[in-house]
Amino acid sequence: MNRLRAGILLTAVLLAGCVNNTALDDLSDADPSQASAFNKALYKNYSALAHSFGPVGAAAGVAFDRGGSMEMTEMDSDVGALANAYAEKAIIASRGSIVEPEPGVDVPTHKMRDRLIRALERGKDNYPNEAARAQTDYDCWMMNMPVTQMARSAKKCRAALENSLQRFEAKAKPAAPAPAASAPSDNSDKPTVQP
Repeated sequence: MNRLRAGILLTAVLLAGCVNNTALDDLSDADPSQASAFNKALYKNYSALAHSFGPVGAAAGVAFDRGGSMEMTEMDSDVGALANAYAEKAIIASRGSIVEPEPGVDVPTHKMRDRLIRALERGKDNYPNEAARAQTDYDCWMMNMPVTQMARSAKKCRAALENSLQRFEAKAKPAAPAPAASAPSDNSDKPTVQP
């Protein structure tokens, strides 16, 4: 009987070693405490997006933002992969590494990405929460777009991006250039007037 128990235990241990964790599974172990304020905000936002799908394989109907504008309720393998992709971005941010915004797929999306990158370069350090929200709204739009079940969410993310990016750009706009100082005139080319 002891051999049978030992065999069952060994089999269970071996099978447990075969189970692959997904990024969504590993997200709870991520620690953003040493990351920049921007990366901490990215971690928070990407984590919220990853968890908004509920457990992979079941819809939870949890919303990314408190207003409920980005509820993600339909689940299949594409949506499960999407949840894991958000979790991967959260984990990368928690490590303090650069999280690149998704590439554009056409001229309008490339232009929007370029606009986002310019704003991030100017203001992510001074306005980390606004910068992170704009980036995650952009990625939400780009990452949800190819998943058929997420078409409505992609449109909501696009609308949210327009608002968050405009707010961020307004805060992070470049300082107006100082007027050029004019050189003092020596008036050497004018005749001297004697009284």
